[in-house]
Amino acid sequence: MDVRFVVVAILWSAVAAPAGALPSALHPIGRGPNTVGVCGNVVVHANSAIDATLHDDQTIERSIERLHSLDFASSTPLQHDGVAELRRLSGDLADTSAHGTSEVGRLRNYAQRIEEERQRTELSVFADALASALDRQQKMGADLNRFLVRLTYHEMRQEADPSKVIDPDPRPSVGPEAFTPQAHPAERLDDPNEEARATAADFSTRLADVRRDESHAADLSEAAVGGC
Repeated sequence: MDVRFVVVAILWSAVAAPAGALPSALHPIGRGPNTVGVCGNVVVHANSAIDATLHDDQTIERSIERLHSLDFASSTPLQHDGVAELRRLSGDLADTSAHGTSEVGRLRNYAQRIEEERQRTELSVFADALASALDRQQKMGADLNRFLVRLTYHEMRQEADPSKVIDPDPRPSVGPEAFTPQAHPAERLDDPNEEARATAADFSTRLADVRRDESHAADLSEAAVGGC
């Protein structure tokens, strides 16, 4: 085997691989060393929102990995399986983020009923930080779905006739049919691999913003559910 080829392959894999994300400062309440006097009727919803946020982090990290590693210009079983996985990850982000957001809504409703101002403020700010993280994650899921829609349109256009540009149906769509090329009037996708790598880089940057929201929530988590 040509040694030069091996060296180039190693260097390329090092450049192409996504940088490892820093671990989240957030953790479920009641599983840390300094938990005293937490409110049982609040901590359940807080932990459910936290679990959703942390689960979304893992989903996004996996999506970044697949966006980096797959060859979207090929048509192989590996590529098809990878795209199918990305579709599942996109749906997972939508579902989990929605669940976490509903739990944050319960925290906010509970905060409104707290008479003590400091406790009410801490729980509200904690809920806002989680809501911001979940909103960022949900938007990344939507952007991943948008990339997959454009990829599907690109593939079907290539199969029909690579030399023709077919105008997609501009009617909006939701649900399973959103994965058809008629779902969005998306611009032409000339290089799916280039866009996949750009999407992965964008997600890595936005995941750092999520981490900052999570760190803010972590700073308030124990105090936000204490004092019952």
